[in-house]
Amino acid sequence: MLTIKKNVTKRFMRGLAYTLLLIMSVTLFAGCGSRETTPEVWGRAEAKEVDINSKIPGRIVSLLVKEGDRVTQGQVLAHIDNRDIVAQVNQAKANINAFNAQAVQAATVTVLQDQTAKAALHTAQAQLEKARSDLALAESDYNRYSELLTSEAISRQLFDTYRTKYQAAQAAYSQAQAGVATAQAGLLQTNVNAANEEAVRSKVAQAQAALQQVEVSLDETEIRAPFDGIITAKYVEEGAMVSQGMPLVAIQNPVDNWVNLKVKETELSRYSLQQQVKIQGRDSKLVLDGTIIDISKKAEFATYRATNERGDNDIITFNVKIQVNSDKLRPGMRFKLMDGVNR
Repeated sequence: MLTIKKNVTKRFMRGLAYTLLLIMSVTLFAGCGSRETTPEVWGRAEAKEVDINSKIPGRIVSLLVKEGDRVTQGQVLAHIDNRDIVAQVNQAKANINAFNAQAVQAATVTVLQDQTAKAALHTAQAQLEKARSDLALAESDYNRYSELLTSEAISRQLFDTYRTKYQAAQAAYSQAQAGVATAQAGLLQTNVNAANEEAVRSKVAQAQAALQQVEVSLDETEIRAPFDGIITAKYVEEGAMVSQGMPLVAIQNPVDNWVNLKVKETELSRYSLQQQVKIQGRDSKLVLDGTIIDISKKAEFATYRATNERGDNDIITFNVKIQVNSDKLRPGMRFKLMDGVNR
């Protein structure tokens, strides 16, 4: 009887030992598995989206799109009342025509003045040469008749005649010199006319620049799409007054999109630029390919706070941008990183 009890006790102790060993093994393996499990990394989808603003103030006379419309680059989205700007364009064109006419007139005056001044100078110089020649002859006669008067070979009346001729020749020579000076002054007036012509041409250039400016404003009365996309928001209605810089609609490019992940600094070494990855949406059937195009150099505000029990340090995160460019992705959707990154 004692032997039977001992055998039962041995079998019980042996079973208890096996049970404890099994529990320890399961616990050990479970612990190892938990250490190898990597938390899922989730991110949010974003897409290129811009507000289309008005560059000029005015009234919306037509709004040609609504939310959800697909548009192409250059397509007209809205019209702003352009009557005032059209009037400014016409006024600028009229100014250009007027200044062009003034420029033509100034150029004509310059040419005529130049030709007249040169002709006057040529005539004055010829008159000066004749006056110089006449003066030389009169002076010669005066000197000769002076000697004859001294020797009483001629009468004083005859001498006075040649003296008068000499004095008249002197006066004519002085007058001819003044004529040359006047003609030369006329050439200076030609320079003044040329400067005036240049000033008018500058006014023409200014008027043309003003026309270009108002033509740009006229072009801005047609609001156009900057790229192919979808209208995601409409901020105004037809008939509304808008100010400069006021947004009219928002347009989104459905094939320029990405997913931003917030990656802990302890896992950042697993990511690299141009790395090909796969992401999965909350709908498990939605799996997309992507490329890591940016890993931020600056930490995000989000952190993983340490727990006092473990005594860990706070872990900061960095943004990893995965370019997707898929029309299946919509901004705001959540995606998780699949096994495209070595873990």
